[in-house]
Amino acid sequence: MRLQGKLSSTGVASSLTLSALVSLAFAPGMSEAKIIESVSESISEANATEVSGAKGGSRCNQLENVATFIDNTAHPVRGGRQAFRHWIDRCGERSEFRMRKTQIGGTYWYGWSMYLPPDWQDTVEGFDMFSQWATYPTPRNGKFTCNGNGSYIVRDGSNIVFKFQHKGDNIDIQCHPYTLAKISDIRGKWVDFVMHVKWTGNKDGFLKLWMRTGRGNYSQPVNYQGRTYWNDEGAGPYFKMGLYKGNPNFKGPAPRYLYTDEYRLGDSNSSFQEVAPR
Repeated sequence: MRLQGKLSSTGVASSLTLSALVSLAFAPGMSEAKIIESVSESISEANATEVSGAKGGSRCNQLENVATFIDNTAHPVRGGRQAFRHWIDRCGERSEFRMRKTQIGGTYWYGWSMYLPPDWQDTVEGFDMFSQWATYPTPRNGKFTCNGNGSYIVRDGSNIVFKFQHKGDNIDIQCHPYTLAKISDIRGKWVDFVMHVKWTGNKDGFLKLWMRTGRGNYSQPVNYQGRTYWNDEGAGPYFKMGLYKGNPNFKGPAPRYLYTDEYRLGDSNSSFQEVAPR
């Protein structure tokens, strides 16, 4: 089978058409796929949200379902009839979904979408965390090389960066930063993500991350082989998506808000096609 797309110097496809990936999903002999968790229409689908317990309370941290047009305001919706709006004022710190924990040694597929509004203001101050594979509680005691807990996607200056942290060969915590996009290139557009990963402190792990902006082709900014986690944690990481500012007195523009949609988590028998935003 030939995959359409350009090959990097390492021979890895850097831009794949969705039709080619769908073909892979239905290869002969594949076991029945399973979606473990999904949040695509209603907040009630999620196991937990992190808003009510955030510093500043509901006045400063808001997570709401939105339709395309509600309260005389137009909102973007990636799929279905509703999406999620994550809003934080300077007195708040977080508006996120907190998903279920995974298992160390397990292989998973993730799919989700994010939208930064057209009026999103660029800033070099502070940070905006969009997605996280958190490890709480953890024996690392917060001493992560990239600063944040676990691995996460964050606005770092004018770029979106995936900060991937895992057990190193000779050190306990190794940080791999991958620049994914410029903020100026994704504002006002849905960005779709798909990740395939085996969470393990052993060398047989892998992490592959695809993304696309708008309705273009997927590119693959991350194709990593090796340790992806730690074997002495109590469980595998759990996924969070939304907006996290880290401090009620955060610097930079306020209030801050963005949208998410189309989250799906698949097990090892799932596929790109099953979890990819529709």
